[in-house]
Amino acid sequence: MKLDHIVVRPLFVNCFFLSDDEGRLIIFDPGGDADLIIDKIESENLTPVMIMNTHGHFDHIGAVSELKEKYNIPFYIHKDDEFLLGQSKSHAALFGAEPAPVPSADRYVKDGDVIEFGGGKITVLHTPGHTPGGVCYFIEPINAVITGDTLFCEGVGRSDFPYGDHNQLVEGIAYKLLTLADGVTVHPGHEEFSTVGWEKKNNPYLKRL
Repeated sequence: MKLDHIVVRPLFVNCFFLSDDEGRLIIFDPGGDADLIIDKIESENLTPVMIMNTHGHFDHIGAVSELKEKYNIPFYIHKDDEFLLGQSKSHAALFGAEPAPVPSADRYVKDGDVIEFGGGKITVLHTPGHTPGGVCYFIEPINAVITGDTLFCEGVGRSDFPYGDHNQLVEGIAYKLLTLADGVTVHPGHEEFSTVGWEKKNNPYLKRL
């Protein structure tokens, strides 16, 4: 199993690619630049089987509709973030970004769900606070967790939205993410990667934990 990524516009999101030995592919958070994502898929001869999102903000879903249509694959998201899909065009306008087609959810994930892939397991960890339906994906075979905008390298996600909750965010990180092994790599929605152990020691937002 292999985890790779590219950075996509408009807000420089880490779009992740999890492929197995047979070339099957899960795409996480395709926020934009569908052409770049498709180029990578085609050049590596991969076969997309699903799109899985950590949350529903516009900068993480911008290429979902185009990829769904091209590859005829389902789009997974937590039900509590479905309302954000309909707000994506207005949110994009606030950032001066070109609005993308609004995707529809095909299937919902919830806390504790286990997705079998590549002979291993991906566990869904519901970590609300940045958004109500924010989730992280723990990929057991490669000791990695995709955290979206919940946990960053020495940072946490914004919670100053009307639907945000900082205490809920930090509690979710404490009970769902910091309980993972120190060596688990943290793959956030923006910027550089980290490890659970590093965040325990160095993340200023988590010091009280």
